Amino acid sequence: MSLSSDAEGDPKQAPSARGRFAWVTANKRNLLIGALTALLGVCGAAVAVAPWLYSSTAAQSAIAAQLQDATGLYIQAHGKPRLLLAPRPSVSIEGVAFADHNGALVIQAEELFGGLKLLPLLSGRLDVDSITLIRPRIKVDLDQKPIDAPGAAARAAATQPASPAAQKADNFRLGVLNLVDGSLRLRRNGKDYAADRVSATLDWRKIGEPAALTSAFDWRGERLQLILWVARPGMLLRGDPSVVTARLDGESLKLEAQGVAEASANARYAGRVAGSAASVRQALTLFDLDAPLPGPFGDARLSAQAVITAREAALKDLQVQVDGNAFEGDLTLRDDDGKPRLTAALKSDFVALKPMLADAPPLLGPDGQWSREPLDPPNLSGVDVDLDVTARHARLGRLTIDEARIFLALRDGVLDLSLAEAQAYRGALKAHATFKPADGALTVHASAQTAGVDARALLWDALGTQTLGGALDSSLALDASGAAVADMMHSLNGRFSAALSDGEITGVDFERALRRFEKRPLSSAQAARSGSSALQNARLSLLIENGVGALSEGEAHGPGFALRFEGSANLAERILALKAAAQEADAAGKPRDKGLQIAFDLAGGWDELRLAPDPQAFIRRSGAAAPLLPEAPPIE
Repeated sequence: MSLSSDAEGDPKQAPSARGRFAWVTANKRNLLIGALTALLGVCGAAVAVAPWLYSSTAAQSAIAAQLQDATGLYIQAHGKPRLLLAPRPSVSIEGVAFADHNGALVIQAEELFGGLKLLPLLSGRLDVDSITLIRPRIKVDLDQKPIDAPGAAARAAATQPASPAAQKADNFRLGVLNLVDGSLRLRRNGKDYAADRVSATLDWRKIGEPAALTSAFDWRGERLQLILWVARPGMLLRGDPSVVTARLDGESLKLEAQGVAEASANARYAGRVAGSAASVRQALTLFDLDAPLPGPFGDARLSAQAVITAREAALKDLQVQVDGNAFEGDLTLRDDDGKPRLTAALKSDFVALKPMLADAPPLLGPDGQWSREPLDPPNLSGVDVDLDVTARHARLGRLTIDEARIFLALRDGVLDLSLAEAQAYRGALKAHATFKPADGALTVHASAQTAGVDARALLWDALGTQTLGGALDSSLALDASGAAVADMMHSLNGRFSAALSDGEITGVDFERALRRFEKRPLSSAQAARSGSSALQNARLSLLIENGVGALSEGEAHGPGFALRFEGSANLAERILALKAAAQEADAAGKPRDKGLQIAFDLAGGWDELRLAPDPQAFIRRSGAAAPLLPEAPPIE
């Protein structure tokens, strides 16, 4: 069977010549109709846009009217509009300026691109659904008059909640606004703020629909990214609550918030906030603020439940970590007549105090004397602070305290620091100090009291020595002023008193030395430099004037000896010069009549103190060595 006969026998596989001609004719007709339709569409579009192609004034007026209706801003264009049909319909205008009624907001852009909706364009209308401003320069001056822009947002804010007018306002169509390589200059309360290289996109299709802002900009030398999302902008404008989320990201600072906001006359935000900063000091410079307290404030993290208004930010259930310390509690920051005030009540299981002194100048210089490096105290007058910290344990170097209650107050540049109560070394400790910087100098007043403190443990942790032991009661009051530590020590005035009971003096055995003094006076000198002496009680009083302390009322009593001492302590030069006399005593430490005495000198620099018995007293007591001494001059 030939191929032709097979084809003729199956009409589905081989159409007849007439069928083939009909099929080809139908396809050509469809193609022709499609081409004609496309041609008519192009012609229709051309006819529709013809007024805008040949009348730049009409196009400019149409676009200006739409933008002014949406924003409430006056619009002026220096260049003529250019209509572009590919790749999508759009309009371009060079040299565009926007301004509100009061002139508080002015925007000047090198070029404006407006995206056009296709269907309205085919019907002869220019309907802009997106705006891109190229290199806009934005100036906002809030010191003259408030921004007055009666656009769609202002009209929505003026309607009553849940009213037909509000529903109509919420249905007003907006679009997408893009800023490319812009700049912002803001003036408020006499201060100027600047942001550069601003890129931003505001996607807000309708007044009542969610609005999202994403932006990036240079602010005070740092690149920041901001994201803001509002669930119900129309409700927010009318003072009703709306869910809001925000995030600010930078190299030195990260902040995020999620909660409910209100934008009425009493605007407020309530919700969760969290943040972190590698350096709080550096992060605060982004907002033209300084950290008023000492310390590096590094590696900081916080989270809290916040209520924020125009004049106050209250943080509850605060969890904060900074400088390796962890705190929890409440914090409030509010504006008191233009001056920030910080109030906080915090508690912690453990507080390391050393980081808080990281910025303090060294006490000693390379020569081992008091440092002459300028103190350069910071200006503390920019903010007021009230801080209440409770710490179960606190440490400064090797010094430790427990159950501490610390109060810090900063008023008009004067720092007041109090250790209201603390347990320390089996006793109690209190302290108070005020610091007042002025003209590069620092004035300090300090006081402290101890009760029943273990002196041996305290001296070991503070100075690395265990010379004295016992229960220590002490009182200290000091005043000093100067531009360097050395200056302050030379101006030091105050008083120190101490009482020690049931203790021990290490490195000297007074009882043993006195027992040997009569029979073997020379060997008793060696005995005085070793061993230890049990101490029943001791007391001293030191009056300090201009860096030099005069020691009075110095005495100590123990089994078999009574000790009296006097002299001076030159605190400014770090020199000690004391004379002491040990006398035989009974078991209760009461001096015996005509008992033997041994004189001692404690003198030298603080780092090289020498305890030396009076050699002449030992030699005179020795019958063999006494003739070696020169005869005393006769008494006339």
